[in-house]
Amino acid sequence: MNQKPDPSLAAGELRRCAEDLLKEQHLETGEARSEADTRRLLHELQVHQIELEIQNAQLQESRDRLEAVAEKYTDLYDFAPVGYLTLDPDGTIREANLAGASLLGIARSALVNRRFGLFVSPADRPVFAAFLENVFESKAREACEVTLQMDGKPPLELGMEATALESGRACRVALTDLTKRKQVEEDHLILNKLESTGILAGGIAHDFNNLLTVILLNLGLARKLAPRGDALARHLEEAEKTAFVARGLTQQLITFAKGGAPVRRATSLSEVIRESVRPALSGSRVRCEFSLPEDLWLAEVDAGQIGQVIRNLVLNAREAMPQGGVISVRAENVILSSTQTPSLSPGEYVRISVADRGEGIPREVLPKIFDPYFSTKRRGNFKGMGLGLTICHAIIQKHGGAITVESEVAVGTNFHIYLPASRKLARKVSASKPKALPRPGRILVMDDEEWLRDVLASALQQMGQEVELAEDGRRAVELYAEAKALGRPFDAVLLDLTVRAGMGGQEAIQALLKVDPTAKAIVMSGYANDPVLLEYERHNFKAALAKPFQTDRLQEILSQLMGSATRAED
Repeated sequence: MNQKPDPSLAAGELRRCAEDLLKEQHLETGEARSEADTRRLLHELQVHQIELEIQNAQLQESRDRLEAVAEKYTDLYDFAPVGYLTLDPDGTIREANLAGASLLGIARSALVNRRFGLFVSPADRPVFAAFLENVFESKAREACEVTLQMDGKPPLELGMEATALESGRACRVALTDLTKRKQVEEDHLILNKLESTGILAGGIAHDFNNLLTVILLNLGLARKLAPRGDALARHLEEAEKTAFVARGLTQQLITFAKGGAPVRRATSLSEVIRESVRPALSGSRVRCEFSLPEDLWLAEVDAGQIGQVIRNLVLNAREAMPQGGVISVRAENVILSSTQTPSLSPGEYVRISVADRGEGIPREVLPKIFDPYFSTKRRGNFKGMGLGLTICHAIIQKHGGAITVESEVAVGTNFHIYLPASRKLARKVSASKPKALPRPGRILVMDDEEWLRDVLASALQQMGQEVELAEDGRRAVELYAEAKALGRPFDAVLLDLTVRAGMGGQEAIQALLKVDPTAKAIVMSGYANDPVLLEYERHNFKAALAKPFQTDRLQEILSQLMGSATRAED
């Protein structure tokens, strides 16, 4: 018996085939079946039938398990939080899960059978092609990073990891959105650049503020000596005002340094915006359109620093429209989710937008505009010497906010500033009244710059004070102790915070308080935002003078500490 049943036969044909084979067996043997043989054969057939029923049940159970596993796999694939694609060797998308379609912002039905490489930016297509080739050749896990560019959508930084399937005809690709991580890395890179620049900038600001202090005090002395109403007095007054305005330059440098931390108060930004825009557009053919709602939330900010940011952005917008035009400055309340601005936490913010209709910024330049010294503007024969946007970025970062930009060549540029909103009430600052001369007394001045000591002595002597000078903190403590022992104590002490080669003001005040717990010390520093100046009382000082300062400010503080000459006479 050589004939075997064909497994491809249908059930009816299979039965007939089996009967024919059985007849052939009977013919070949020529033996008749006994009744016992028939019963034995019937028993075997019944056993085989039961075996087949058991096997059929097992197969059905196995099929159900496989279907359950397949369903579970489908659910895991479709609803996985990670984006997945299945690609064939030429990069055609064969499958996409829901997360992958959502990440790309394209419906699954529109993704399948499209070439993934079409979404990759032209610059990264060679990277993607090499990645795909390695996946199918190495049979190992491969990874790459590419940028996707899709019409009407911002660029998407994407991480890809893939391994080939066992069949070798496709690979499974896991997708990761790197946009937030890239943004954070860029912010950290900019801040690191600012820190390295800050060391130099802080020193320059300190020295420049010392020079400005000398200039301002000398101008103040000369102005008081000139006859009132005289042309010389007017010129000196204008020079004094201009020199005082120059401190804004040092404030920009101080922003780089560690001492540039903002002094925050709950502030109405509408007023800050208007006051900052006006001088930035003075004398130009550019006008500003404001959109500042009355219900704008307050923000805890350093009004001076935020004003500086607004001025820088408005000046940039003005320079982008040399023939004149319109700048739009808008402020609005926004509530951000976790995905809207990657570098910010979800919450309530005030968004300030400064938009121009100028020449715009090329796409390849946009990632660099916040870098120190990068600029598209000409400075004589030099290009790229700008610090304005870097300073803006640093200030907003220190306020816990973010600054973003949108720009299109020949259309214009729009900067957005996000500042955390505050529910505190704005504090009203009352205008200070002019102070009378301080009552005559003895003043000790400590500063390591001789020309600064001398001009301070002249200004104090003009106020009727007796003055002694010290070049560092150690000498100041000695002079203070000697004067106290002789019964001629000092009524106030001016201490410079930073002394290059000796004891500075912070160490000196601790030593002075051991000599005299009632010592009235005023701290001075060219680092206008130094924490000691900002919280001078915590450091045992009675007052603080941020350089540069004018004689009027010095006079006002001394009157507060020593009493005025008018009250003394009364």
